[in-house]
Amino acid sequence: MSVTINDTVAKAEPAAPAPKPDQRRGFVAGGHYIPYVMILPAVAALVGVMGYPLFKLFDLSFQNINRYAILVNSDLAEYVGFEGYTKVLGDSEFWEVVLRSFLFTGELVVLSMALGMAFALVLNRVSAWVKIVVVTVLMFVWAVPALVSGIVFRWIFSSTGGVADYLLYLVGFDGMKNYDWFADPTVGLYVVGAAVIVWGALPFLVIGLNAALTQVPKELVEASKLDGANAFQSFRHVVIPVIKPFLLLSASLSFIWDFQVFAQIFSLRNTAPEPGYWTIGTYLYQKGIVASHYSNSAVISVAMILLMLVVLIAYIRQVIKIGAQD
Repeated sequence: MSVTINDTVAKAEPAAPAPKPDQRRGFVAGGHYIPYVMILPAVAALVGVMGYPLFKLFDLSFQNINRYAILVNSDLAEYVGFEGYTKVLGDSEFWEVVLRSFLFTGELVVLSMALGMAFALVLNRVSAWVKIVVVTVLMFVWAVPALVSGIVFRWIFSSTGGVADYLLYLVGFDGMKNYDWFADPTVGLYVVGAAVIVWGALPFLVIGLNAALTQVPKELVEASKLDGANAFQSFRHVVIPVIKPFLLLSASLSFIWDFQVFAQIFSLRNTAPEPGYWTIGTYLYQKGIVASHYSNSAVISVAMILLMLVVLIAYIRQVIKIGAQD
């Protein structure tokens, strides 16, 4: 007996040839160059607005120009090379001001970021109408000019009729009545000066951090709690990684703003800050405007720019690293 078995062999169809990559060049093909083209107007505007002033700043730093040379005898203004840099960088007072500026800026950044995060976490848990009221008040605080804020805090911490002294006296600090907060520059700068600057910085940080917290998926937080994480561990290992890009951005901007702060200290000391209150911004004002040493102030400005560039480079590296991880 013969058995015929019909074997059905399924033959696979030949695969379609892979599409050839587009060989065209230009920003239209694949969109590779579109981002660069889109950013060109912004780059052109920055170069147009800042290019010439920066060039004049660097040019002025290599000259010997003061008010007398400009108004009376312009022939005295001449190029002196790196003499101005040698004079400024060799001055111990300059490095004392730089150290004070870094310490003061570090205090401001830490305080403003910590308080901003604390208020943002609270704001993220309140009802909608409370959040609207708080955000509205913060916007009003943000709208107050820095000079006005300095004047208000000078009145609050005044030794004659100041609100701070009176409140401390009422709660039992008898020695604080008519206390002069500005007699010691350490107290005046690192307490009163820090208070007015942090007060002005909180609106931006609180509103920004609260917006960043709303982007944290609630499912991740709940999952971490189910896995046994407490509130702090959940915040550290879940919330912080999600909002890390904004934390880096806000910390970098806070450093730039706080490092060159001027108006608050200027108004706190009634337009005449003593040497103990000099940060890099007020020191630049004293040397450039009060003493009329324009070339020396240009050198100080160049040094300030270079110091801030160090922070910007560190920030950009962190952003690139975060982008590579994503």
